[in-house]
Amino acid sequence: MIKLDYTLNTPEERNDLVSRLLAETPEVSDKYLEVLSDYLIFCMEKQEKKEKKILTENRLMTVNKRETSFEGLVSQLENGEDGIYNIITENK
Repeated sequence: MIKLDYTLNTPEERNDLVSRLLAETPEVSDKYLEVLSDYLIFCMEKQEKKEKKILTENRLMTVNKRETSFEGLVSQLENGEDGIYNIITENK
């Protein structure tokens, strides 16, 4: 059997390797199939995290608490844009 190549970073590359492995070896154990599926899934999770497609409820709360865009801050203050300038003058 061919060893798995963990230097491959994209799910497409890993999927091609797994397809070749399965084509070359028709008799595969359940345990090896599980290893192959983990090999594919963990790569996809890493890539999704890098692209920030995975936003859990907890992650969204953190993002909203740390809002730094001007428009986002203005929308959270009751005075709007004047509230931003009031904060700036208070901190000086």
